[in-house]
Amino acid sequence: MHIEINKIVSDIESIQQAQQTKKTEEKIIKHLGKNFMQHIKAIYFNKNKTIIETKSIEAKTELTLLKIFNNKTTKIK
Repeated sequence: MHIEINKIVSDIESIQQAQQTKKTEEKIIKHLGKNFMQHIKAIYFNKNKTIIETKSIEAKTELTLLKIFNNKTTKIK
């Protein structure tokens, strides 16, 4: 019973992380366009933070200037 509950909780957490990643991707597309996604290496969730890895410093600067990701739950690398 305990193992089943842990499995269900971990499944819910992984679904929430996927949804958060999808929302982040949608924000980027909305504000910077679909072509900007080619400058993104990866978007993933780690320890309650969304991590956005970029291919260049220019892409990182663009994301930082948007001010929509300047909170404690998002980190831009």
